[in-house]
Amino acid sequence: MVKSLIPVQPVAAAMQQAMANVHRGNLAGARMIAEQALQSADHRALRGLLGTICCEMGDLAVGIGHLRSALNADATDINARATLAMALVQSGASGDALDLCDPMQADRDPSCRLWRVRGYILQQQGDPAGAARAYERVVAAAPNDFESWNNLGNALGLSGDAAGGIVALDRAARLRPDILPIRINLGTAMVEADRIAEAVTVFERCTKDFPNDAKAFAELGAAFGHLYRSQDAVDAFTAALALTPDDPDLLVSLGENQAALWDLESAEAAFRKAIAIDPVHGRAYVQLAILFEQTNRSSAFAALLAQAEQKGATEDVLNFVRALAYRRERKFAEGLVAIEAVPEDMQPIRRWQIIGELNDRLDRPKEAFAAFEEMNRLHVIDPSDPVRRAHGFRASLNAERALVTPEWYAGWHPASPPLERAAPVFLVGFPRSGTTLLDTLLMGHDNVQVLEERPPLREIEVSVGGIESLADLDPGDIVELRREYFREVRKHIDLRPDSLLVDKFPMHMNKVPLIHRLFPEARFILAQRHPCDVVLSCYMTSFRINNAMVNFLDLRDAASTYDLSFSYWEQCCAVMPIRFHTLVYEQLVDDQERELRPLFDFLGLNWQAESLDHQRTAAERGTIITASYSQVTEPIYRRAAGRWERYREQMAEVLPILRPWAEKMGYAV
Repeated sequence: MVKSLIPVQPVAAAMQQAMANVHRGNLAGARMIAEQALQSADHRALRGLLGTICCEMGDLAVGIGHLRSALNADATDINARATLAMALVQSGASGDALDLCDPMQADRDPSCRLWRVRGYILQQQGDPAGAARAYERVVAAAPNDFESWNNLGNALGLSGDAAGGIVALDRAARLRPDILPIRINLGTAMVEADRIAEAVTVFERCTKDFPNDAKAFAELGAAFGHLYRSQDAVDAFTAALALTPDDPDLLVSLGENQAALWDLESAEAAFRKAIAIDPVHGRAYVQLAILFEQTNRSSAFAALLAQAEQKGATEDVLNFVRALAYRRERKFAEGLVAIEAVPEDMQPIRRWQIIGELNDRLDRPKEAFAAFEEMNRLHVIDPSDPVRRAHGFRASLNAERALVTPEWYAGWHPASPPLERAAPVFLVGFPRSGTTLLDTLLMGHDNVQVLEERPPLREIEVSVGGIESLADLDPGDIVELRREYFREVRKHIDLRPDSLLVDKFPMHMNKVPLIHRLFPEARFILAQRHPCDVVLSCYMTSFRINNAMVNFLDLRDAASTYDLSFSYWEQCCAVMPIRFHTLVYEQLVDDQERELRPLFDFLGLNWQAESLDHQRTAAERGTIITASYSQVTEPIYRRAAGRWERYREQMAEVLPILRPWAEKMGYAV
């Protein structure tokens, strides 16, 4: 037997020497000293120290044995009990660990360490409410324990007490504002509690206090994304990438928000860079495939699939891309098989939308409608609170409608200053009424420029301060507002001085008073389609959920919004001398020339047969920024006309709302 070079020492001296080695980071030396000392004296404190050292070194089995011996020798040894409990958790025996930290034992520990360990174990076991009760005992005894306040906040949030969780996390952040993760936890809790504006404030302060930490900017970008403030999100993610330029997740988040702004070239570059960094990044492949669909680049799917397969992307990612490719190839059954193989948590909203569309094309209305219901249900639980926003939109529209009376209009200050250029034509109508097809046909005329769903009029509305202020505008105000409008237009298109500008924005049928005040000479094109087809199509479309589009997440809300919008339109036309031409979608798809010639006459345009070649125009116009980006590049089809008949059962509850409008327009219900 080889004699040890370390002489046997008294327990106290051995423990002191072992601890000195621990402090120096020499765990192996500390263990050797403690094991040598244990040969001559089986002391509980020595076993506790040795057990702790073994656990720190990862030798859990031996460490647990020593700790059990120490605790058996002295059941009041809090340190041994707490260390043993954590070691048991690490070894997978969390049930035994929890027994060591039962409330009776924890109450005997004035340091609250056992309550802390108990809280940790319960949180790991998926019992956040129990964990919260443990952490509450800690902070009651140690109100400056920022870690326990942080843990309490997380536990309360997971247990459903979002408000309490935010209070606890705020306390932790105030105690230690220098610790970024705590403040990130606070902002994240606010996002999950739908208090996103407050979360933005938290994250903005984080970026100022931690300007070199990409996490702060990334969380700020995500919060802006929840608020659909895409440009702000792009700025935040760009700042994060300046700090960590090779983070593929940040690149994809940047690209998603660039795509939301229809900056698709930049979005594609971001997605491709993410794939170059991480060749199997599933989200990047999926977003790139969605971008190809939006830009009508169906020929690009094959190369993307080949690349994804060659690089080793998962089958889930491949199936998602295949589904989009099959849909473009009109292989609807194959596409349905592919998309249904994709897990429900992968791009869930888009997944259900594709399932619904493919079932619709396969003439399976019940299955299609069920998929669209799930798509909209997922939209409804968005942190931006779509239900509240939808109610607010309709309430605001009702208030504006109540204001528009003959007496109100008669009280407007006269204001007809000369126009510096011809007034725009406003193409309006409820979404999904064929406005994208119509604006594409109009683009085919060489004297027409179309502004497609851009914000100039919204910017003017903000400047005016709402329609309540319209009556008080004087000629000078109107001249300046017109100039501001055209300045905003020029940010989006190269406006030619002699062209006829068509401002296409369907829901601006609810902006007639503002438009008429600025441009009394303005003409309107009202796109009309069967109300039942329109409302169904809105319900089946995954719009970007702004304050108007959130009304389409519920079929009854969609029908009510249709009823309100057309009531408002008719009221405006009765009160004001509005010049408009109605173009009926069903008649347009039946005979384009017959419907367009009167429209061209109304607009003062010479007839150009080239306008009828909408596919050529769609190909030349580039990116189409509406939900109709795929349909408008196809030959004009009639399958959407009367589609609602296949969904009569699902639409039964809204037919009483829509029937009066359908009959007024000459449609059967």
